[in-house]
Amino acid sequence: MSRTQEIKKRAHTILVTDSGLGGLSVFTEIANRLKAGSPWQRVNLVYFNAWPEVDRGYNHLPDMDTKARVFHNAMTAMAVHEPDRIFIACNTLSVIYPLTRFSTETHIEVTGIVDDGAAMIHQELVNTPDSRVIIFGTPTTTSARSHEIRLKKMGIKKNRIINQGCINLAGKIERNPYSDIVPEMIDDNVKQAAAKMETIQGRVFAALCCTHFGYCRDLFVAAVKKYITDDVVILNPNKAMAHRALAHGAPVTNHPDISMHIVSRIPWETSRIDAYSRMLKDISPETVDALGRYELNPELFDII
Repeated sequence: MSRTQEIKKRAHTILVTDSGLGGLSVFTEIANRLKAGSPWQRVNLVYFNAWPEVDRGYNHLPDMDTKARVFHNAMTAMAVHEPDRIFIACNTLSVIYPLTRFSTETHIEVTGIVDDGAAMIHQELVNTPDSRVIIFGTPTTTSARSHEIRLKKMGIKKNRIINQGCINLAGKIERNPYSDIVPEMIDDNVKQAAAKMETIQGRVFAALCCTHFGYCRDLFVAAVKKYITDDVVILNPNKAMAHRALAHGAPVTNHPDISMHIVSRIPWETSRIDAYSRMLKDISPETVDALGRYELNPELFDII
């Protein structure tokens, strides 16, 4: 049997993980791209919520060692699904992943979204020399300066990079993206980022380096125009990751049978599911259906 025949015969499993519901945007984008064509006849799409406790996410854990230990446990549970590839659709978890024991032991191909974000930012900054980027992320993401380190290695000067750690914003969007507090928090974070800029000239790229932030794209645009410049372009690494997920090099010949499964250690309130269903219903009814029947498993992974 040829390699192409073997790929077509078996089901291919793609697992997307995030801490919360933000990564559903990547999950949905992958599903929609698969519908247009695939080298696989059958595809299992699994969304694994790695949020550890109802009232405590990774940004609330006491130190990086604890974060790495908990995420190692989550990654070990993901491996039970026998994925061909794991996509970490979370900037915070992408920063934590290299510190996990799982990263040194697994044979599964694991991709983190920080690489996609850095590559996207680099391309735009090179194409537009008189420009800068504001990296909006969680405190864990921005304090690690993972995007900045990658960009500097690729030749981007430090004075073109502004880091803005958005305290608690991801959690607020996770709980209710339509909350009145969300635009207030985005406005405040953009104002803080503006204060860090030595001069305001040229184009500004607003890189939404948290998967939750993409749901509030228009709010970021409005705030950047208010405090910085009308010449603002939003960069969303979620789409870049979905594109890479299907850059497999094999011939695209099938419209596959796609199964979608969402699993979580913590329960989601009906109001939260309704909010995300509202945002996704016109983009991917299949994702909305999978979210409505998600599997709740309090024993999904160990947090001790």
